[in-house]
Amino acid sequence: MKKMNKKMTWLIGILILTLALAGCSSSAQGPSETAKEDPPYPTRQIELVVPAGPGGLTDLTARAVADYVSKKWNQPILVVNKPGAGNVTGLQYGLMQGKPDGYTVVADNIAASVLMVAGMKNPPIKLEDRIFVSKFVENPMCFSVAADSQFKDMKEFVEWTKQNPEKLTHTSLSATSMNALTAAELCKAIGVDYKQTQPILVTSGSEGITMIAGGHAILGDQSVQETYPLAAGGKLKVLAIAAKERSPLFPDVPTCQELGIDIDVTWYGGISAPKGTPDYIVKKWDETIAEMVKDQDFINKMNELHANISYLNTADYNASIKEQVERYTQLFDSIGVRQ
Repeated sequence: MKKMNKKMTWLIGILILTLALAGCSSSAQGPSETAKEDPPYPTRQIELVVPAGPGGLTDLTARAVADYVSKKWNQPILVVNKPGAGNVTGLQYGLMQGKPDGYTVVADNIAASVLMVAGMKNPPIKLEDRIFVSKFVENPMCFSVAADSQFKDMKEFVEWTKQNPEKLTHTSLSATSMNALTAAELCKAIGVDYKQTQPILVTSGSEGITMIAGGHAILGDQSVQETYPLAAGGKLKVLAIAAKERSPLFPDVPTCQELGIDIDVTWYGGISAPKGTPDYIVKKWDETIAEMVKDQDFINKMNELHANISYLNTADYNASIKEQVERYTQLFDSIGVRQ
């Protein structure tokens, strides 16, 4: 009996020791196996690709982002302008040729994403070719006429357009540009056939707005930022803001919705990354942008650029883009410009 008790005691001791050693082994291995640390990022220079030339709002706001983020992360961010082919050149460089490692990101905007996909049946760059990280800036569109125009307000202009749609001239960078979208949304809202109007193709926003000021086209459908310099100089009369809220640049100008015209058209920009970019890198960019839009120096810079800060996180940004693609695809189909 004593021998059996000793044997049992010995077996129990071995079992306890085994369990203890197993526990130590599990606790030693656990953190490395179940909670792997993300690799450090960034550790070197990042390229922020702008699919447009220098001097425009996409370029200027991208440089403001680069300045803030480089100081925040203590790493250089190089802004690389890649204009051409209606944003395609820069998007191919940044999204298709760039590695999904966080060291190449793109200063994206509605024209390079939503309007490209909505306006083309087989776009060269698709939504799924990128990760929309965050939205950080917007710039509402507006309607203007020459300072000496016959129209004293938006109501007069709308009534004239309903009676004379074939005489309405307006400028546009392409058949599916922000200008075309703005004019098409107005026509839809007031019951006018957009296809009866006369769009005039121009090579730049500044060319278009200058034509309006000179009386070479009737309706200006540019952003408030593009419109402001000539309006402030007395060359343009702004009739209405094509967004839900009035613009700080034109506080006395009513919105279309105030006038009973149900449209809301706003240019916006954000940051995108190549598909396959790791989640922890996307998250770090998004969190940093969320902090950036609250930074007073960044706010001051946006005010200088006449740009409105407007933040959407990754999930909300992607949801908004998908909704807009569906809506604008239908609109471009309805006016016969989708190719």
